[in-house]
Amino acid sequence: MSRRFPPPFLPVVAGGVVSWDITWPRPDGLVWGLCGSGAWALLCAGTAITGVRLGWWPTLVPSKRRPRLMLLAMSGIAAIGVWLVCGRLGAPPELLTRGRLAPLLAALVLACTWVGNISLHTSAAAASVTLITLQLGRGWGALYLLVAAIAWSRLHLRAHTLAQVLAGAVLSTAVCAATVCLEG
Repeated sequence: MSRRFPPPFLPVVAGGVVSWDITWPRPDGLVWGLCGSGAWALLCAGTAITGVRLGWWPTLVPSKRRPRLMLLAMSGIAAIGVWLVCGRLGAPPELLTRGRLAPLLAALVLACTWVGNISLHTSAAAASVTLITLQLGRGWGALYLLVAAIAWSRLHLRAHTLAQVLAGAVLSTAVCAATVCLEG
């Protein structure tokens, strides 16, 4: 599961789905959502690949604290950059409002990683599913089974402890829910 759903994958899907729903019936929301979240994902992937090629860390998903912090910091910078560029290019304001979540989550996950090692896979999945569920309705809550499967895979691979997986899920779910509820 972890390999099929790396951390940037579900946020890109959620970005497209949520943006499309917010701007419906205008089709531009899907394009803005996929381009914005896709650009962020490509910048994150490029950073990870560059880090491996330059020897900053051994794998695309580093497990050591320092490389994870570097990668998360770059993820936050990329999220802010993409958000600013989308605003400059004329993205709908309602999408920019929701897009503020990405830098906020990156900063919080960075802070938590500074203290401990939370599961980025579980965090990204929980944030994505929370956004989709809050935007499209409770029926989409069944997607939390996917979050549970990803969390289980992180435990099974012994990449994280139960506390780290739970911290990733709880943090992302709480921040996304609070932010969306405060906006609405």
